[in-house]
Amino acid sequence: MKNLYAIILAGGAGTRLWPISRQLAPKQLSQITGDLTLLQDTVRRLKSSVPCDRILFVTSDNFIFEIKQQISDLVGENEADKCTYAAEKTGRNTAPAILAGALWVLSRDPEGLAIAAPSDHLILDVDTFSEAIDSSIEVANKEYLVTYGIKPARPDTGYGYIKAGKGIDGAFMVESFEEKPTLERARTLFDDGNYYWNSGIFFFSARTMVKEARKYLPDMMASLEKLDLENFSNIDEVYSEIEPVSIDYGVMERTDRAAVVPATMGWSDVGSWDSIYDLGEKDSSGNVTRGNIISIDTSDCLLIGSTRVTAVSGLKDVIVVDTEDALLVCGRGESQNVKKIVDILRDEGRGEFINHTTVKKPWGSFTVLAEGSNHKVKSIVVNPGEKLSLQLHHHRSEHWVVVKGLAKVTRGEETYLLESNESTFIPLATKHRIENPGDSLLEIIEVWYGDNLSEDDIERFDDIYGRIDNK
Repeated sequence: MKNLYAIILAGGAGTRLWPISRQLAPKQLSQITGDLTLLQDTVRRLKSSVPCDRILFVTSDNFIFEIKQQISDLVGENEADKCTYAAEKTGRNTAPAILAGALWVLSRDPEGLAIAAPSDHLILDVDTFSEAIDSSIEVANKEYLVTYGIKPARPDTGYGYIKAGKGIDGAFMVESFEEKPTLERARTLFDDGNYYWNSGIFFFSARTMVKEARKYLPDMMASLEKLDLENFSNIDEVYSEIEPVSIDYGVMERTDRAAVVPATMGWSDVGSWDSIYDLGEKDSSGNVTRGNIISIDTSDCLLIGSTRVTAVSGLKDVIVVDTEDALLVCGRGESQNVKKIVDILRDEGRGEFINHTTVKKPWGSFTVLAEGSNHKVKSIVVNPGEKLSLQLHHHRSEHWVVVKGLAKVTRGEETYLLESNESTFIPLATKHRIENPGDSLLEIIEVWYGDNLSEDDIERFDDIYGRIDNK
């Protein structure tokens, strides 16, 4: 078998699984259905066929540190460092991401095969998924671009459809693609029997994909061929020349080399809380539960809690999702309206749209404990050996109190150590940094005071994570 590579698409910011999924904490980085995040689960089902040095993650630069940490947690830091990461400042849809990946594969292996997969999908039957990959190899070797088709379980307006045509080696030529249909049209496609849901997962020879893309997207390919394929250091410059387009519209719907492999692998794009309920394991009352839940006389519900107790009584056919700072309650069958809720939060500039109360950072995390018009209180955790950037603020001063561990503080020209129950004050417009020189967690309470409490009030001078221009 030729070497197999993986192009994992991890840049999306889903909104339909709010309040767990947020703009800066999207569903692929969240534990939605089990102990692993959807991103980790994607890597887990691929790693037996694709070693880490043949995996490319294409993602947003907002997520790159969290992705590296999650992959390290899954396979170890040494293995995670073997992966390649392309961090986009501004995404350009799936065509540039997948085609950049195809060029990356081709630069490493002229005969390489690749699977391009979203990181926010769920596949329950990993063995059948592996069999679907194996059955695609011969088709890809004959210069077909394979997509995986899921036999529809019902008429559904939320998926694109693929019509299967002439059979080829266990697959079918794609006769046509159809975008998300009306309900009436979806019923017609369902009854036809020759249509499949488009999973958005692709398998191809890198050589064939590049060849077809040069035919149908010549300008895009001319730009992408300027990429630094070692570490994608110039991806933002290259992307500035490119218009957004999906791989379906840009290549798959135009080429005569598209093929579909039917797959019954327990696939879901995890597009709504209703789909989470459908996929979940039900208890004797028909409830799907996770977290700290107490339920009385409640049936056929999805109940997801956080660390605090979520107690419900007398409910039926209801979705309850509780987080530290937001609670969602809606009827089953109504979860598509979550997007409308998120639109309202975004339009009102609400923080609950952007992130959770606890925000992960490359050096650790912080949790907002309280805030008012002129102050904010945070709990900050700094991992051993890590340090925040050297920075200053133009609109606020800060007080730090060490509650656990040892802190090394830079304030102006001074550098000094603080132990538990010691504190310091950082005046307005003063360069400062805090770091953890110890081998255990550093925890501090930070109090901001000023007339602008935005996270954007920060000027960086040095940062070990390369965030001088990226906050």
